[in-house]
Amino acid sequence: MKLLIAICLVVAFASGHEPRVRGQYDPAMIVVDVQMASLKPAITCWNTLNCSIGQIESMKIRDRIEFVQFMARSKLSFLEASNQFRAVEGTMDFFVRKGIANRGTWMSYINAAVVEAIQRGAAIALGESDNTGGNPATLKWADYFDQRKLGRFMNRDAHDRAWAVAEQTAVEYGIRLANSKPDIETPTTRERRWQQFTKIYRMVMQYRRTLLWLIKMAFNFTTPGLPMASEAFLDWFTDVTDATSTGFLAEIAWTLCALGLSWDGEDPIKDLEVILGMVTEFWEAFPTSRHLDN
Repeated sequence: MKLLIAICLVVAFASGHEPRVRGQYDPAMIVVDVQMASLKPAITCWNTLNCSIGQIESMKIRDRIEFVQFMARSKLSFLEASNQFRAVEGTMDFFVRKGIANRGTWMSYINAAVVEAIQRGAAIALGESDNTGGNPATLKWADYFDQRKLGRFMNRDAHDRAWAVAEQTAVEYGIRLANSKPDIETPTTRERRWQQFTKIYRMVMQYRRTLLWLIKMAFNFTTPGLPMASEAFLDWFTDVTDATSTGFLAEIAWTLCALGLSWDGEDPIKDLEVILGMVTEFWEAFPTSRHLDN
């Protein structure tokens, strides 16, 4: 509940601004334009879309980003989905910048499950394989790709729900897999909280229209500009074709999870201080959103 309150306050105060994470536009940034991505697979299973989760987990995060970009350029364009995983790239770029989710770690296995599901779902949709790899998200992505090919995701709400459910299924599978590995180090409290926090992103995607309706009902008469600003912010926040949205969420979540937010509700003053500090950073760091100018 505290995390949801924090997010609601952030939306209310910063909906008119587009976040820019520090270092996001550094020339050395990992995420590049998919049109510039190499068409040459680093290993054979990239081209066959049949990498095992073990093979993916053994890749460095930088290599996984390149793999997703390779799929986008050489495979996903046939499924009308070449730009649909920039959000996933944004999260992995965050991992690189923070030096986390390295091979053999709890977070690495979760990320590997996400990448594997996308790969295998695409292979099934393309008719190149029927192997799910035991990943329950594979068929959800396969169905998602089928719907993309048929042009049935003209409605954003339907698209976002399908995307969010598929990724959440992969994340939950990855968590179960990681927890079953006796040889990996137990995740830190911060890592577990961060992983829980990212679920908010997918929840907002699934219930975006409901959230906007609630905001409209609450503020339409007192602050009529807020619903419009909130919609613009949420449109950007849940845009899977924009790597900055998930990179932004990841940064905020990582910072918040390290601030000692009073998760047990024993220090409401500290809670307020943390939330206000976060909102202040939003206000100072973000330029006017282009979404409000269109």
